[in-house]
Amino acid sequence: MTDNPDRPVPPENPPPDEPAREPSARRRRSRRALLIALLALIVAVGATLWITIGPDGPTSSLRADLTRSAEMLRKAPALHYTGTIKVKDQKAAKLDLIVSNPGDALGTLKPARNRTLDYLGTDGKSFVRGDADDWKSLGMADKSKVLAEKPQMTPPGLLFSRDLAATLAPSALAKTLLMEDVPDEKITAGEPVTIGDHTCTPIHADGMTICLGEELEGGARFVDRITFPGSSAVLDIEAMPRAEVNRFYSAFPKKLDTARKAVDPRVDVTTQILRDYKGACGPTACTFTARVTVTLLGETSSVDADREVQVNYAWVIDRDGTSVPLDRDCSGAVLIKSGRSSDLSCTAKGRPVSGGGASSGQYHGEIHTSDIALTTAEYERLVRRAADNREKVAALPDLPSPR
Repeated sequence: MTDNPDRPVPPENPPPDEPAREPSARRRRSRRALLIALLALIVAVGATLWITIGPDGPTSSLRADLTRSAEMLRKAPALHYTGTIKVKDQKAAKLDLIVSNPGDALGTLKPARNRTLDYLGTDGKSFVRGDADDWKSLGMADKSKVLAEKPQMTPPGLLFSRDLAATLAPSALAKTLLMEDVPDEKITAGEPVTIGDHTCTPIHADGMTICLGEELEGGARFVDRITFPGSSAVLDIEAMPRAEVNRFYSAFPKKLDTARKAVDPRVDVTTQILRDYKGACGPTACTFTARVTVTLLGETSSVDADREVQVNYAWVIDRDGTSVPLDRDCSGAVLIKSGRSSDLSCTAKGRPVSGGGASSGQYHGEIHTSDIALTTAEYERLVRRAADNREKVAALPDLPSPR
């Protein structure tokens, strides 16, 4: 056979074989697995950061939402509350209440159909007024007639566990929202609920539920509803337009008269006539003296126990059945601390009796007393405070509008 000169001839000493290379399919699978593992790691880290920090950073956490809402409400001129509130030892009553930023409040309580009591709050004090049937509907049938005689100052514990106006003032509500004593892990969110024509997100913490609604300009969310521990109060909240805030403060000074006339149901005043305390009566003059004692009933704080109670008094004296002129100090007001007494005297003077019978020159005297919840000085301070609060509220900005 003849060799072909054009056919390539293999070299006599071929180079050593090169290492076998990985097939391209295997290389692609390995790269894909690596990418998937890397992607899974990124997703895991991202999810952890989102849960811890939130999609937009730390400000998106539940606490941050509450903090933004609190900062907005802290400067709100006033809020309007409607809902239900439990009266001590009784069923819930309907509440309709406007509370200004400094804690001035006006509203109504409806414990039953066609039964309404008026409410006024200011400076941490609450005053309630209603007729006998209104008080009966609050479960106070045994005291209803007495309670209906005058407006009643109702300290915490008498009707409600807290003072309404002081608790629901926008500035106080803002402090509640901060949840300063609640750890972050104890603050949780629930599924959105419907209130009226929109939804809000309930946030649970410390036995309370705060439902955050739509986001307003600036990023804060309005508080649409608040439920206090044990559902002691479930209240929907609305922002107050400036015109309504102005009307509120136009009416408030006139409503303060309720506080001026109010009594404290815990105060008990007793009188004892001390006959002939300053000597025997003469035919033309007689001095009567009464010992007036003030007692504060029930459990009271040390502040209440030490405060002075104003007792208004007026003597009525007659001689032989006919009224006689009295000195100026026979009527007025006196301040008495709880557990203390004050002796009040009055001198009656009559003209000489000529040839009278056996009863001529016989005097009869009695003293009428009435305690009031606020001293004159305390009431006047409330009037000045209301005027100052009106100016402070007028200077506060309106709440931001929805986005």
